[in-house]
Amino acid sequence: MSEDKDRTPELTNFKTINKTEWNSLESLFEAHAGLSFEKQLIFGDFIGSNAWQLDLGKGSILFGDLELPIQVIGSLSFNNSSWMWGWANTQSGIPENLLIQSKQLKALGEQKDIKELIEGHFNVDEGFEHKIGMLACGQFSSKSYYCANYGQGTLVITIDDDRIPEIEMDKIEKVLTCFPQLIGGITVHHENAFLNYLIDRDFKIHHTEHKIEGLKNKKILSAEFDASNRLISLNGKI
Repeated sequence: MSEDKDRTPELTNFKTINKTEWNSLESLFEAHAGLSFEKQLIFGDFIGSNAWQLDLGKGSILFGDLELPIQVIGSLSFNNSSWMWGWANTQSGIPENLLIQSKQLKALGEQKDIKELIEGHFNVDEGFEHKIGMLACGQFSSKSYYCANYGQGTLVITIDDDRIPEIEMDKIEKVLTCFPQLIGGITVHHENAFLNYLIDRDFKIHHTEHKIEGLKNKKILSAEFDASNRLISLNGKI
């Protein structure tokens, strides 16, 4: 590794940048995966080991005595690995007020001509339900998403409630533990997801070929990627 590559850039080289406009389901997922995954870790600690109970009539999910409002995004069938959007599931009697976000995703699909957001029912690969949950959680700035496994499938919902703790944005070291967990559990473009994660966490960015550095509170996180955009190192000067 050359001396030039190892040298930390001047602080003036770090810039505030915006996310690239998405044009596919995958790029929309990449835009939100990092922050949504961190939210999910917080939510898991919040609900603990309590089992879930859904009440569509009340528009809520219960974890023990904790009742939280929901939006229904869609469902995955284990029988044939197929996905159905909530707006397309007309036989289940899902109340219209719980399908607002699902329908908004369809409208985005029509606007951007994204077939996966427009087609009501189609076969998917493993992990698709979590991709949709993270995507929806980020797109609608929800506190969390949840995959409610009902035996024959999984219902994907988003949850918003002020009792759910916020991400502590100043604890930038969380990125060092959350991001490896994310890429270890689901298929995603590492470099794109990391860049968007830092943007969501209000870092200033210095982005060169296969290397992303983020600056916040005079602390720097640095990630390097191989030619296939896979993470090969992640460290922080914190």
